[in-house]
Amino acid sequence: MLKHGLQTDQDLKDGAPDLSGFGDVNDLTFGLGPDKPPTSAIIKKEFQRNIIYHMSPLEDSTLAAMLVKPGPFTALLTAKFPKEDDEGVESVRRVFIKTAQDRVVKPEQQDAMIARWAPVEVFTLDSDHSPFFSAPFLLCGLLVKVAASL
Repeated sequence: MLKHGLQTDQDLKDGAPDLSGFGDVNDLTFGLGPDKPPTSAIIKKEFQRNIIYHMSPLEDSTLAAMLVKPGPFTALLTAKFPKEDDEGVESVRRVFIKTAQDRVVKPEQQDAMIARWAPVEVFTLDSDHSPFFSAPFLLCGLLVKVAASL
C-alpha cells in the first residue's frame, strides 16, 4: 500500500495489479450500476492457478479457488491514510515481505512501493502472490521474527 493511496497515474503503475499480459482475466461487479466504475473484481477461476497460485500445491490452489471471494475494488483503490495524520502513521513500524515470483503485484511494483514509502525492514520470499500456500513455513518464520523484534 502507498501511504496516500492510489491518486496519480504513477501510483497506479506502482501499486495496482496489471494483469493485461494474461488477457481478459477479471470478472468485474458493478454494484453501483453499469454506468459506474466496478466495485469488486475477482480473477476468473480458469486463470487463478497460473496467476495467483502458480507455486502453491495443487490441492491448496484448488481449495483457494473454491473459497476466494471478489476483492473490494473500490476500497482497495481508494484506501489511504489521511495526510494530516502523517506523524501517527510514521510512528508505526512497518516491514515489507516481498513475494519474488508474484504475478499480481510484480517485484518491480513492490520495489517501487518500498522506495516510495520505505519500511523499517524488507524481507523476500521466493513465493507466488500467496505465500501462505506456497511458502507457509518460511512466511510463519518471518512473521515470528518480525513479531519478536517489535
